Amino acid sequence: MKEYVIDDTDFDLELTMTCGQTFCWHRVAGTLYEDGKPHFYTFRNEKPIVVEQTDKGVIARTELSRKEVEKALGLDRDLNKIFEAFPEDEVLEEARDELWGLRIVQDEFFPCLISYLCSPQMRIPRIKKMHNAIAEEYGEVKTVDGIEMRRFPTLDEMAEASEQDLRDIGVGYRAKYIVESVKILKEQDFDPEKIRGRDYEDAREALKTLYGVGDKVADCVLLFSLGFHEAYPIDTWASQALEKHYPSLYSEDYEELSRNVRRYFGEDAGYAQEYIFHAARNGVLET
Repeated sequence: MKEYVIDDTDFDLELTMTCGQTFCWHRVAGTLYEDGKPHFYTFRNEKPIVVEQTDKGVIARTELSRKEVEKALGLDRDLNKIFEAFPEDEVLEEARDELWGLRIVQDEFFPCLISYLCSPQMRIPRIKKMHNAIAEEYGEVKTVDGIEMRRFPTLDEMAEASEQDLRDIGVGYRAKYIVESVKILKEQDFDPEKIRGRDYEDAREALKTLYGVGDKVADCVLLFSLGFHEAYPIDTWASQALEKHYPSLYSEDYEELSRNVRRYFGEDAGYAQEYIFHAARNGVLET
């Protein structure tokens, strides 16, 4: 594999991988990595990316290009410019000071979608457990640098799973969301790449044609996979934080609240969401 050393100015790998936005990256464990530093891996186009953060920067080992790695980690964006474009805001500044270096990743569409189909009424560790169980049952093991790594199944591989099969590995009622969405993806030749060229509202509606995909799940996939950085996913934590700290923006109606926060924070509202969400979830901000 190729090895790249990537400038990690304004980047915290550990925080980015463990803040709850992605279920597609995994911590590496094994003799090669017993140096105590954080190592993580994911797959793109069935090829692994293994990354670690060192004093020299982010070291990435992969067959993919540097550009693809930087995009996957969110390092293709200038974090300072993103925050300079936000309105002056004490709440966001407090979250920024505490969580600086948190980036928004760009995961592959299919594993990102499936993980968020598992998310309704589930806490982050449980979603991760479901994601891993699906990978263990239907994915493929690849050995990289002597370490076994589990690739998430492809669409065709997932098409072999029945609703009962998925229930048997602990997915519960979300199994139907997955099975029916897989059918739509296959039978209707659903192309996520065509969504990228749409405006935000149209893109969200297109994703909602998949079974079990509502506004919040659609926003998560748009933000964490399809490059729609204006998407502002609103779950319980996000809603409580907005109600507490932005009462003039708050609405119990998802679409209205979404419009309000996107107008206020602008085209990178998703970054504001991640910082405020994670700060609220970890007690940095009151909720």
